[in-house]
Amino acid sequence: MTVQPRTDPSPETEASIRDVPRREVTGAWFLMAGYATLLLGMVWDGQWHGDVGPDNFFTAPHLLLYAGTGIVGLTCLTVVLLTTWGGGAASGTPAVTVFRTFRAPWPFLVGGLGASGNLLYGGVDLWWHDVYGFDIAVPATPSHLGLGLSIQVEIFAMVMAFAVLRRTRAQRWGLALAVGLATMGSTSAFGMVSELVFGWIPGIAPRVLGLGAVSALMLSLVVGLTRGARWPAATGLVFLAVQGALALFAPAATRWYAEAIGQPMRDYARNLPQSLIGFPATFPLVALLAAGAVWWAARRGTGPVGVTAAVGAVAGINAALFYNVVGMEMNLLVTLVAVAGVGAGTGWLGWQCATLLRRFGRFDQIGREVAA
Repeated sequence: MTVQPRTDPSPETEASIRDVPRREVTGAWFLMAGYATLLLGMVWDGQWHGDVGPDNFFTAPHLLLYAGTGIVGLTCLTVVLLTTWGGGAASGTPAVTVFRTFRAPWPFLVGGLGASGNLLYGGVDLWWHDVYGFDIAVPATPSHLGLGLSIQVEIFAMVMAFAVLRRTRAQRWGLALAVGLATMGSTSAFGMVSELVFGWIPGIAPRVLGLGAVSALMLSLVVGLTRGARWPAATGLVFLAVQGALALFAPAATRWYAEAIGQPMRDYARNLPQSLIGFPATFPLVALLAAGAVWWAARRGTGPVGVTAAVGAVAGINAALFYNVVGMEMNLLVTLVAVAGVGAGTGWLGWQCATLLRRFGRFDQIGREVAA
């Protein structure tokens, strides 16, 4: 049968949501705290490289980044141990047995793997800087590519953890916040991968394709998980707050830290927040359009797959138009066509992923729910 978008979950739907153990609820919020710390360090590090330059493995932005990874890793380990000792096979999120002993709920298994990879590639990054120099931060280097992909795994774990928590309004706001943070933080991995995959295509800006895909994926995830019009809009507002806070923090922290350790600012540094162009600042407008599309689809009884694909295409077009205005080199017409197709595809993919993730937090009767 076809699942139609709803303006808000009904009481009957609320009643069928699984009662998640407290360890997983608390763990989800700790995952968010860890990732927020990591994102703060990552954005600060990008601002540092642009305005100052020289760094080493032990600079404050790096330490903040790895502190966030440490919080994520320790949270996942704690939840896995508590699940193992507390009989995780009988309750909570579906879990997998690791080493024939440990019961690991899927979001925390994924998060633990991401944190382990992040710390591993952090060591590789230290070696890379020792060999090639501290002011080299080319995204396509093996260490930075590994770091970006590991961080993306941590992002997916955070979203998975909150995908289970939909029983209360606070938990749904937590999902909106998680997706807002994930949207901002996915620029690194998706940008690097798009450069590697699409860099050979003439006339197309690969980064636009990557960030268009991020926009489409995250919005369709929110639509698919909440099935309501208000939550895509809430995600856009959360993103606006996150990007605004990072835009205020990173330049000020960079200038303060440079003065504290006696590093001069670059001659061309203008102390402008790089986070405002790291991801399209017009994303909240697309989120509002997505909310309107879901509301319209609910009233007209339109199937969700076409709606999420259309929203994804609009999200991709928004990325192309934003970076064209910023001045990124591209053939606008060719890039618009390509990013609209990529956005529509990732919009469809987001709905399918959301359908699977919803089953993590539902009782067996959710098996009757399938996407169109």
